[in-house]
This record gives sequence, structure tokens and C-alpha cells, in this order.
Amino acid sequence: MFLDGVVHRACRIAAPQVIGVRIIVGRLSPHAVAGKRGPMLSATTLHSREGLLEAFTEHLRVTRGASPATCERAGRDVRQLLMLLSASGPLDIRYLTGEILRAFVVDRARRHSPRTARRSASAARSFVRFLHLHGVVDGRLAQAVPTVRDTRRATLPKALTPAQLRQLLAAVDPSTPIGRRDRAMLVCLASLGLRAKEVAELSLDAIDWRAGTLTIATSKTRRARRLPVPATVGRAIATYLRSGRPATAVRRVFLRHRAPIGAPLTSAVVVNAVRRVFLRSALDVTSRGAHTLRHTAATHMVSAGVSLKAVADVLGHRSLDTTALYTKVDLPRLRDVARPWPEEVVS
Repeated sequence: MFLDGVVHRACRIAAPQVIGVRIIVGRLSPHAVAGKRGPMLSATTLHSREGLLEAFTEHLRVTRGASPATCERAGRDVRQLLMLLSASGPLDIRYLTGEILRAFVVDRARRHSPRTARRSASAARSFVRFLHLHGVVDGRLAQAVPTVRDTRRATLPKALTPAQLRQLLAAVDPSTPIGRRDRAMLVCLASLGLRAKEVAELSLDAIDWRAGTLTIATSKTRRARRLPVPATVGRAIATYLRSGRPATAVRRVFLRHRAPIGAPLTSAVVVNAVRRVFLRSALDVTSRGAHTLRHTAATHMVSAGVSLKAVADVLGHRSLDTTALYTKVDLPRLRDVARPWPEEVVS
């Protein structure tokens, strides 16, 4: 049963779903592989919020191989959990119970988006497993962490039609350096399905102009992937590099044009630039973010008959289950191509 966007683990069987199988042996610590627990945490650490957070994030980084961004986000979520645990007195991690874990996740589900709540639940579950590894709590306590309902597949991804994409690009002013930069970034997002962070961190060294490819080395999955550069993308980037990009020794493709001029972009700058163009375009769409253009690229590839594996490779998905989101049936489009039901002829 669902409670405020949360479904308890004991009830998940009521909602059939396809679960991807992960290979986790490589992520296990030497202690787990040997069937042993890790070294006991000191009494000082057990009663110190900062000590526990430091030990937990170090565990994620070293044992789980998590990225710095993942460690930072999980640390923020667990900090909130520890604050809840110590709300009525000194922190003692041994008093962590299933009731506290459920209250934490339910509160996050009520106050934040489903995506944020799912992340918080995952962080809490990882934290409990970390404590079990060090002999602090019973490992079965992780089962008390409820699962937040995944609503990503409740609706189709928001994608622009080809006409809407042309209208969006027409809203960029190509006569200014910022306009040429923003157009090149939009084309990278909409044609290659890049993430905002990947656009911001795109390096000049990643582009092979002779081979017509670019390599995305820093991505969410931390795996490099090589992509073909369509002519439209190549022309947009070349136009910006020749007449628009500030003269600097920085090797990033896209740079700031306001103070500090010539500095590398952040993903937030890319996201804000996309939103500004959407506002100028006056497009009547509900989703106006950089990820909308990533969805657009994926949807257009699927509509063109590109295989799911190829789409996953372009987008950098580790699981085909993620890419399968774009194969959902769009009933309005299906009605447009459906043939009328034959009428029965009565003799």
C-alpha cells in the first residue's frame, strides 16, 4: 500500500515491476566478501554526527566507488537523518529504529519531490548497511526503510516536436557571442542528448574534427563514450569558437561571457541559458529545462527507428531499463495512425 508517495517493502509485491539485475560483487568490501564485519567504530565516532558522516562518506567513496557528488548528496541526506535521531537528546546511533527510518523517509516524501525522496531513502538504506558492516546494528534494519513510489513512468517524457525545436533555436540571437554560445549548447543538448553537466565540461581536446567525433569523458556514469558529431553540431561549435569564444588558455569549449569572463561554465549556467531561450521563444510547453532537450534527442532517435541499445549508448545509460522509458506507447499518436475498425456487413 502507498502512504504519501511511499510504499513499504512488504507491500511492493502488489505492484509488479521489472527490476534490473546489478552486478554487485565488485562493489563489496573485502570484509563482506570474506563474510566478516569491518572494524568496530569507536565510541567517539558513534556519538559524533560529523564523525559518522565522515566515516560513511569515506565508505561510499572507497568501498562503493561512489562519485564525489554522490557522496556529498548522501552525506546531506544522512545528516538530516542523524538530526532527527538526536532531536530529543544526545546522538546515540544504537537507538536507530525502524520507526525513525520510516518517519524520516515519509517526511522527505511529503516535503520534497519523489526523486529527492527516493534518493534520501537510498542514502538511509546505504547508511544502515554501513552500520551493519561495522557491527553497530542488525542488517535486517535496512528492510524497514520504505521505498518511495517511482512516478517517472507514469507519464511520457516531455519532448519537443521538430517544429518546436526549430522555434526554440530561432529564439537565439546569433549576432552576439553569448547567442552563438547558447545556440551551440542547445544544439549539443538536442542533437546528442548530452546532460547540462556534460555540455559545461566539454573540452576542446575531446573533439576530433578529422574523425568527426567527440568524447564525453566526465559523465554521470563516469564512463567515457564517443559520439559522432552531426554537421549541425559541428557548425554551431565551430561558429562559436571562431567568433564568440573569449581568448583564454582554458580548454573548455564553452566559457563565461560575464565576470569572470573566460571562466569555465557550471551546469547551472547551462540550465539557466536554456531557460532564458525557452522564455524568449514563447513556446507553450510545460517543461522548459535542459533535460527537455535530452528527452527530445532520445525521443526523436526512437521515433526514427534507432535500436534501444544504440540510444542507450548515445545517452550514456548503464541500464536499458532507463532507456526503455522512451518506448512507452503514446496513445494520442497511436490514434492518428490507427486504421478504422471494419464494419460488419449484414446481408
